[in-house]
Amino acid sequence: MQRLKILQDWSEKSPNDPFLHFGIAMEYLSSETLDMALEKMEYIAENFPDYLANYYQLAKLYEARNDEAKAIIIYEKGIELAQLQGDKKTAGELRSAFEELTF
Repeated sequence: MQRLKILQDWSEKSPNDPFLHFGIAMEYLSSETLDMALEKMEYIAENFPDYLANYYQLAKLYEARNDEAKAIIIYEKGIELAQLQGDKKTAGELRSAFEELTF
């Protein structure tokens, strides 16, 4: 939990840094504090929609919560963003996860 506290402190000093928010979300996820992880990832999606790393993790979290409809939407948005950013690897990973869920 010390790492979480450090990230939270840094995030307070740099609230516009999506990497710090994502780090906090991943700490919550690794400690299985899933509600907090989801809250933080949704915050990132709303406030930093160009932060590509968030899409895969958020969609997987929706899947784990049996909310396939939201997962599909997030995968689709992430694929589109990855293509716009020219990130073929991430687009492929998102597409694979999307296809695994939908087929």
